[in-house]
Amino acid sequence: VRHPTVPKRPRMDRRTRVILALAATAAVVVNAGAAWTYWRVTTSAAEQAAAGGAVSIALRARSDVNQPLRPKATGNITVTVTNDYDHPIRITSVTAGIGRIVADPDHRAAGCDGVPVSITRPRFPVAWEVQRNTIGAFIVANALTMRADADPACRGATFTVPLRAFGVHSDDS
Repeated sequence: VRHPTVPKRPRMDRRTRVILALAATAAVVVNAGAAWTYWRVTTSAAEQAAAGGAVSIALRARSDVNQPLRPKATGNITVTVTNDYDHPIRITSVTAGIGRIVADPDHRAAGCDGVPVSITRPRFPVAWEVQRNTIGAFIVANALTMRADADPACRGATFTVPLRAFGVHSDDS
């Protein structure tokens, strides 16, 4: 009786087994670390929200369209805050955001392309309540100033101002 020959599988040498074992161990460690980090981040966010933790909202604001800026004068900023959280928030301060202040397209086309406007203070303390999943509009008084040497093309422009709002989860519903 003849036995059919079964082709032999090549055996893994010791070096190959060690490399595969190390790769499997590294994969387990990396995945466990990623899972722990995900759990920690999502748990921290939930704990912050539940405990009245801090929230950070990036936003843009505009100079007051009813009172255009003039050289050497200050003006207000109208701020719109969108609360996408499922809980109310209380905005506690507003600071300069990332980006530059720019004039509206018509005034930029007329030659107002520099930055003749600046924020008057580094931080504005506020007390704004924004209910969950709503939009709130607020005024920051005397927040912008136009330089004395501003290009005449900038007079009457509406400026978009990058701002950053800081706040906390609010217990008021």
